[in-house]
Amino acid sequence: MEIPDKMKVFVAGMLAATALLRAQEPPRSNVSQPRVLSKAEPDYSEEARRARVNASVTVKLIVRPDGKASDIRVVRAAGFGLDENAIECVGNWQFAPGTKDGKALSVAATIEVNFRLLAKDNEGQHARLTFTLPSGFGRPELVKGTIPPNPGSSDPDQRFRIGLTVDSKGRPENLAIIETTDPEWADRALHQMEGWRFVPASVNGQAAAVEGVFELAAGSFRYLH
Repeated sequence: MEIPDKMKVFVAGMLAATALLRAQEPPRSNVSQPRVLSKAEPDYSEEARRARVNASVTVKLIVRPDGKASDIRVVRAAGFGLDENAIECVGNWQFAPGTKDGKALSVAATIEVNFRLLAKDNEGQHARLTFTLPSGFGRPELVKGTIPPNPGSSDPDQRFRIGLTVDSKGRPENLAIIETTDPEWADRALHQMEGWRFVPASVNGQAAAVEGVFELAAGSFRYLH
């Protein structure tokens, strides 16, 4: 299978995320890029909606000669149930396939799916919540708590990373700031996260503790990408 090039497609949304083709790389090596013919709407997960998450998920895939997507995998996760929704969304897209010398062929693609809510306190944010999950473990689901608001500083480009453990009762423990550009903002966020509650991770039907990292970037700073 020949995979001569990559394209980038950007998806944006408001409230319930809406798919929209933003840009793609110019063709190279005499290969025409795939074009999107029809797009499914990416849905928010209920978990992300409750928490007021703004996030982006990047997936890689193969656009086959029949114009369908295959081998879809997440390369930059967001968590909050959005990764699964991004895969489902892109899997329903229909493409005009890439061609070379008039013949359809398989082409590798990179698609970014953006999930955005109209909320002033969270405008411009990029959030990510990822866990280290042993084989067979189901991830924790955030059921209580929201994403911290943007910092009050005049500098719009701020970020932090906070490590945590979600125990077998779904409570965050061992919260610690890993890095930040704004210690006061990160500290406020850490204390807010103490009130978060999860359906805990599970394995073979049993609740288990797992470690994770919450990342948040404010403003135009694309730290999480």
